Amino acid sequence: MSDNLAQTIKLVFSSEGGYVNHPRDPGGATKYGITAATLGASRRLGRKATPDEVKRLALAEAAQILDKQYAQPLHYQELPAGLDYALFDYAVNSGPAQAVKTLQRLLAVEADGILGLKTLEALRKRQVADLIDELQDARLHFLRGLKTWPTFGKGWSARVAHVRETALRLADGIATAIPPSPVGLETATPTDARVSSTIAGKGTIVATIGTAGATIGAAKDALQPITGNGGVVDIVFAVLVAGGSIAAIAGLAIIAYRQAKHREAAA
Repeated sequence: MSDNLAQTIKLVFSSEGGYVNHPRDPGGATKYGITAATLGASRRLGRKATPDEVKRLALAEAAQILDKQYAQPLHYQELPAGLDYALFDYAVNSGPAQAVKTLQRLLAVEADGILGLKTLEALRKRQVADLIDELQDARLHFLRGLKTWPTFGKGWSARVAHVRETALRLADGIATAIPPSPVGLETATPTDARVSSTIAGKGTIVATIGTAGATIGAAKDALQPITGNGGVVDIVFAVLVAGGSIAAIAGLAIIAYRQAKHREAAA
């Protein structure tokens, strides 16, 4: 995995956050952008992963899945800076086929959902910044057509706005002042529609962006067996994701460690 893709995945992690299982989310149980269906397919389970299996998903495995099932079909390494991130984030949120079809319609090529030579040739003839803007406009139009828009529309709008701004900065080779990513956890897939329907040379993503979200998720996984109280940990880390408080995580880890030691002494 290239450094550029690794940094983009971290940025997507910061948008997706940790484990979530919203009753209105068509993707069901999801963690780091990986749905139960995607995890089950990746592990060749012959079924969707259970919520518990999704909850236990590690960051390293999630990154591998995003690389194999999203980046590779998108020919990520062949996409221009900025557009690579914009298309990748769209694919994680709504599926690779939906993201590619949207791009193909903008390029006036056959919208078969497969990013091949004709699509790559067509996009190379376009101004990257214009294509990024058009892709975000089309993505937002698609999202507004979903029946879950009233529930998740605000978060999706914030996510698309963030992706647009960040992608345009990357396209310009700007390595600083990239805004923090909002949390847009809910899956937005075509099945939910009301009506069917870079490192040097590619822009550098500041390493700290996305690291907070990944660190929070990893810390939550580590603390789960220590505290023995999944519900409390979920609530606390939901607050931490919203606030981005790494210092608070350290404090919680210390408290949990002391509680564990106290229990050992009492035994």
